[in-house]
Amino acid sequence: MVKGRPFQLDNTELPEPFLNGEHDKDLESLRGRMASTLLIPLRPIRDGTTITGIDVSTIRVGTTDLGAVYAVRGAIVTRTNEGYRYLRLGPFTFHVTRRSLNGASREMNEALDLSLSALPQTEQQTRLCSLIERWLQLCVSHLMRECIILWDGSLTAGVPGSPAAGVSEILKAARRNSNIIMGFSKDTTLRFLDWRITDLVDGYRPPCLFEIDSLPLSSSASTRPLGRIYVARLASGGCAFRLDIDRSISREESITAVERLLGNELLYQGYPETLRLAHIYSTFTATEVIGIQRFMIKRYGLRLVSRVNMHRTLFGPYGVRLGD
Repeated sequence: MVKGRPFQLDNTELPEPFLNGEHDKDLESLRGRMASTLLIPLRPIRDGTTITGIDVSTIRVGTTDLGAVYAVRGAIVTRTNEGYRYLRLGPFTFHVTRRSLNGASREMNEALDLSLSALPQTEQQTRLCSLIERWLQLCVSHLMRECIILWDGSLTAGVPGSPAAGVSEILKAARRNSNIIMGFSKDTTLRFLDWRITDLVDGYRPPCLFEIDSLPLSSSASTRPLGRIYVARLASGGCAFRLDIDRSISREESITAVERLLGNELLYQGYPETLRLAHIYSTFTATEVIGIQRFMIKRYGLRLVSRVNMHRTLFGPYGVRLGD
């Protein structure tokens, strides 16, 4: 039954009064009953803790008769008392063919238990990006000490690119160096009684955490959370995010770590500045993509072939999809 259900529109922006519905009253009542036990107020701790954010992006540069060419770039941003510093790695270009996948997979699986072979091109691109990202995360976990390390995404195993063995090894390496890993998710599929978990903190004064780890959440049976799950609203007027913290860290130490993050990091819309900058520095611009394509053509003598858009050829203006 769809009648009366919450409904979010795609590719459309509407005023807030239009979007508010009766389900908000039920959610408000439920939040009120849970707030006393699950809501955790936070106080910033300014102690000079180093904050490090990691992000990686990838883009398909083009295709050949044997496979596809991808570019991957990673960024590591560190915040100390002296300010922000960043390290960009890449862009790295990969010509991914079935033969190169088989050889690369054998070497990569030994380190991070990731496989790229026998996947569609879209999944190959995602796995390739995940592989470089996990490699950077592992390096940072080994090199940094007594640091808060921020990931873009959840600490969940069982999804493509996040095998349990690989993620667990990174978490162990971080703990050995007294680091704490947190994962910030801008969107999440987790639901509590059909409500988005990020809606549970609406109306509460930030900064605060909402502890949902013990709630009966709806999620995929194939996934395995390796972190303790919270909803975090860290700044006034900011957004709410799913926040995962290494489950092997005690609850008290996890909360203290978030308070240290608050005291030693800038927050834009409630989102850590190190992660925001890491995303910006890793993302490819249109000019950079053209430059990479130009380099590939000159360096390897590739023959440029025009691409036929079959949808536009057959259907004209009706062959353009929404968002193209």
